[in-house]
Amino acid sequence: MASLKKNRVLSKKTNLTLIPNAELERQRKKGNVQFPLASCGHSVNPAEVTKSVKSLLDQKSLEFRCPVCDKEWSWRETRKLTQLPEPELCALEERVSLVAQDCPELYKKCPSCSLLLQRAGDDDGSVPLCVACPGCSHSLGKPCLLCWACLSPWQGGEEDGEGAGCTNKACGLVSALLCCSVVTDPTSKVLGCPQFRACPMCHQLIMHTGGCKYVSCQGCRHKFCFICLERSKNCKRSGPGLYWALQCSKPRAERQRLDC
Repeated sequence: MASLKKNRVLSKKTNLTLIPNAELERQRKKGNVQFPLASCGHSVNPAEVTKSVKSLLDQKSLEFRCPVCDKEWSWRETRKLTQLPEPELCALEERVSLVAQDCPELYKKCPSCSLLLQRAGDDDGSVPLCVACPGCSHSLGKPCLLCWACLSPWQGGEEDGEGAGCTNKACGLVSALLCCSVVTDPTSKVLGCPQFRACPMCHQLIMHTGGCKYVSCQGCRHKFCFICLERSKNCKRSGPGLYWALQCSKPRAERQRLDC
């Protein structure tokens, strides 16, 4: 194993431990090590991949890259390279979701398969209006294009042209709900929530400006919890003394996608 340690390549960027393929093959034949291959062809230590992922998540980053060739790894590939058991993988997935929610301009989740989607610019610097979901595309056997703004099905091809565009008539509203910043004021009763919510009844856009976690829609007078989106009467029943509490006893509702 001395030669194995000697030939390890350490990345200054992510501290990933990689092993040259020739040495890895020799060790595999001896039954000493079984490390997975990344899509770029480099073998990686799952424990080091996991350590690197946690370090990146601490920095609010989802830029997973090979430290040798700098090829970007999708989260779908990276999660496989960790080779973690399902409970630990679910915990890591939750952290990834939180980072993605805080950076809606860069990351979103496919509404069908929950795969993490990342918006990437073209070579000419332009930013495409739609994104292809690799998971759904693989399942359907054809490109599955989604509007980046509202994650609704995209009509037509990736190139702008006649008939190409989002199929959702409420695209602008849903885009505001998915892309707005989160509340960062530590004194706010809705800390961590998106700055905008849509009324669950009439879909009118509402911004929390202060006070308790309950808001009243000016359009239809519907009162609901800004955190869990439950009707205020139902939310109050979830526990005593929660009216002025900072956190709701129920899980914070995800960003809304309206069925319009």
